[in-house]
Parts: sequence; C-alpha cells; structure tokens
Amino acid sequence: MSIMQSREQGIVDITEQLIEDWLADERGDLKAEPTITAYRKGIDIYKAWRVKRGIQDEHARASDIRDFRSYLTELGYAAQTVNLRLAAVRSFYRWAVNNDRLPYSPASEIRGATRHKSTHHKRDALTPSEVKAVLATCDPSTPAGARDMAILILMAYCALRSIEVHRATIGDLKTSGDRLVLAVQGKGRDEPDDIVIIPRDQEHHIRTWLVYRTGLGLRGPETPLFCGFSTRSHGGPLSLRTIRRIVTAHYEEAGVVGETKTTHSLRHSAITSAIRNGATPMQVQQMARHASFDTTLGYVAEVNRIDAPAEDLIKY
Repeated sequence: MSIMQSREQGIVDITEQLIEDWLADERGDLKAEPTITAYRKGIDIYKAWRVKRGIQDEHARASDIRDFRSYLTELGYAAQTVNLRLAAVRSFYRWAVNNDRLPYSPASEIRGATRHKSTHHKRDALTPSEVKAVLATCDPSTPAGARDMAILILMAYCALRSIEVHRATIGDLKTSGDRLVLAVQGKGRDEPDDIVIIPRDQEHHIRTWLVYRTGLGLRGPETPLFCGFSTRSHGGPLSLRTIRRIVTAHYEEAGVVGETKTTHSLRHSAITSAIRNGATPMQVQQMARHASFDTTLGYVAEVNRIDAPAEDLIKY
C-alpha cells in the first residue's frame, strides 16, 4: 500500500520510528522531559491496547478512543491518569494529521474522564508548632543548614512549590522598592513571570545562604539559587528528588509524621496560615499564584469549615 493510499484510508501503523519522530517534534516544541516520558508511556499503553483489540494497523475511530478511555477507567486508574494517557493519544494523532499521515484525528473530540472534585486537600498543612520545629532542625552555621533553611523559608513563608525551588536562579532574586523578592517560574510556565515577597523578618535566612553560596564560586544570573555540594552535583541545581529528600529529612528530625504531610504541605501551610491571619482571598491568590480564583476560594472554604463552622451558629 502506498503512502498516499494510507493517507486517504486513514491507516497508520504506530511503529517505533513513528513514535520517535513524534516525540522528537514534541521536544522541539520545548515540552518538558517529564511530559515526554508520560507521553511515551501513554502511547505504549495505547499501542498495546490496539494490538489486544486486533486493530494494530487500522486507523482508530472516535468510538475506539472512547473504548480506550473506558478500558483505562475499568483498570482502576484515577481520572487524572486516564486524562494523561488520553493527552498522549491526542498529541500523537494531532502530530500525524499535521504531518500528512492521517486526514483527521479520531481523538480530537473525545473528552477526558470526569475528575471528582474533593472539598478537602489530599495533603494536610503542618501546624504552626510543626513548622517551627522543622525550621529549628536547620543549622545555619553550616552551608547545608543555611541552604536548607532558605529553601524551607521560601516554602513555608512564600508558598513555593518544589519545582519552583528547583528552577530558581540567582538572577531571579532581586529587590523591588525596599523588599527582597524572588521571580518565580511556576507550574506550566516558560519563564519567571511572577514574584513572591520574602517577609522582612525572614530575609536574613536568605542572605545567610547567599554568603555561603558566594564561596562556592558560582557566577552568572543563570546559575541555580540552590545547589548541591557533592562531587557529582557540586554547583548544579537540586533535583526534585533531592529537594523532597531534604524536606523529608527535616520532617523526620522534627518528629513530623503522617502520609498526608509531604513536601507540598509547606505550601499548603503557608496558604492556610495567611488565610487564618487575615489575608484577603485576592492577597492569597497573588501569593500562591493560583491561575483560578476558585482554587484560592477552595482553601478559604476549607479553613472556614474548621474555624467557623455553621454548626456553631445553630441555636434552639
């Protein structure tokens, strides 16, 4: 069968070379490597499903993509995972259409799995005493202690995510007016286009780390704000795994336990504390850099559910 006939009949064999060509173009479009990895896994699962269904060389119809979605759901995958796999399939077919491999995409109109919107966050905030205990485990008289303290301060007082700590460079740290601020490249962003304000009484922790950092010989605005000390990682940015390991180690030393208290809990703690201490929802949205105001209101509702329950207002 000629290539032209394949195009006209809408047939595409998902070969390894085709997958590699597609992923190469996705990398060229500056897709992050974790996204590429997720796409690769998704298309492999889809390809195996096609083989199992006996449609390896047949162009899928929209109904087939719906069946694939149902198949993933029946396997017990969470809606978020199902949608991630579907995103890979959509991306592949979109690429195939754009490169004249197919006349149309069967996945373009297929909606993702419905996600249940919980009214409670999966991760718990740390209590104020737990945050203080975690910070107290850092020894700012050592380079590692000063670095860890600065990281924890940015998470607990500025609601930084792990990925934002990982991406931060020395050039992102600057002054605005008389305040020390950090430009932040948030989730899904291509550049640091937001800022967090470092509380005045926490600035000295950041500056203490900067003194140690200067001694490491790092030069240039693009060098990482936080780096490793080992021979292998000296001067390089901390990986997300290393950041999680650092935070977890301080949790354990402080006696903070519980599966729902993770690295992300420090961000949760910052947002919750700001709300409890009088910040307006608009202020919280700006600090947390929530794209949707509804996300911020979810935090407000969660705090108010405990601090100001309607049950306390019932009188007979």
